Amino acid sequence: MRIVTTRRRTPREIADDLSAPLLAEVAEQEAAVREIVEAVRTRGDEALIEYCRRFDYPGMTVDRLAVTEDEFDRARRAVGQDFLEAVASAVEHVRSFHEKERPRDWFDLRQLGTVLGQKYTPIERVGIHVPGFTAVYPSSLIMTAVPGQVAGVPEMILCTPPDREGSVHPATLATADFLGLHTVLKVGGAQAIAALAFGTETVPKVDKVFGPGSIWVQLAKKVVYGIVGVDGLYGPSEVVVLADEHAQPRLIAADLLAQAEHGGDSAAILVTPARSLVEPVQNELSRQVRRMSRKAAAWESITRRGAIVIVRDLDEGCAVVNEIAPEHVELFAASPFELLPKIHNAGCILVGETSPVTMGDYVIGPSHVLPTGRTARFSSGLSTVDFLRRSSVIYTSEESVRDHVRIVRALASMEGLDGHLRAMTARLRTD
Repeated sequence: MRIVTTRRRTPREIADDLSAPLLAEVAEQEAAVREIVEAVRTRGDEALIEYCRRFDYPGMTVDRLAVTEDEFDRARRAVGQDFLEAVASAVEHVRSFHEKERPRDWFDLRQLGTVLGQKYTPIERVGIHVPGFTAVYPSSLIMTAVPGQVAGVPEMILCTPPDREGSVHPATLATADFLGLHTVLKVGGAQAIAALAFGTETVPKVDKVFGPGSIWVQLAKKVVYGIVGVDGLYGPSEVVVLADEHAQPRLIAADLLAQAEHGGDSAAILVTPARSLVEPVQNELSRQVRRMSRKAAAWESITRRGAIVIVRDLDEGCAVVNEIAPEHVELFAASPFELLPKIHNAGCILVGETSPVTMGDYVIGPSHVLPTGRTARFSSGLSTVDFLRRSSVIYTSEESVRDHVRIVRALASMEGLDGHLRAMTARLRTD
């Protein structure tokens, strides 16, 4: 890992150097994505099948798009009871967390017969994309679908790509079955996002699209935004460990590698005022990576986007973290809760050495669908709120209208909108 210091650079300059914007330098890919989206929009299933055959399963036909009950049965048998029990436990934890964050309707009775409030309504139909061609992510399905179920979404459409034989991984199907999601379509990538956004003869049109995926998926979400809602644009995984001299190098290395193994474009960064950590952490990284099944990907990430940032003190370390605005930040310090108020920009904050990112990725409760690429400066992790629409509710009596007409007259007159004022005074006429 390269060594960076704040001696001659500001926290923002360091963050600019270490952060890779998700959608930078993708003009060629975006043009290809727009072509796919337009083809699916105009030609529906015909184009969808063409792209499925080209990118995923060469034998795809319209009647093979939907997962059958027999496929669900085979998946349940294939994964085994231990896996199903793990899914059940993870779902229970995730559901419990998101039930606590669900907003409630409220109404306030004011003077003069005014009632003000807000009501929350679930989105009618959502689409969920889960990657699956080269990897399997049942955890992402849990972390995306469960918040929507807690919100009360009545219909969810799951899209996930098949392998070259036309099958969806049993772990994904068994998890979908456990969650009660039985509209599962064997399609992924940009073509899946387009189908969900516009609808085809086979794929229902949804109101909002959720879920992770490749740069092609994220670009497609960008292209269709406005036609449908999207949960966010998610890039490669990120972790920043903020550590003092008391931190254990073996735990720092383990957590950096846990995120690095996602792929060579993942970011794994140590921020510390303790130069004494540098060599031990480097040694642990070299030792531990050799035992990993995905060591090539992890090592590429560590050497390509990994860094150790030397800061003057933990306060400057917090400033660096806030500028990077990472997906995950871990606080490895003697008094980690004292640092918590100083971290403003992060998708998920894990406090103390006994709180690995892995707990958040799989089981403990919050969704692991989190902002990346410095977008934690203005966005948050997936929650039940993302599956709800908020409507303001207003009731005013004639007395309330009369009491407020003076204010409306002044504002409407200044804006030249006399129709607004007449709409008020019409309610005060007695003829």
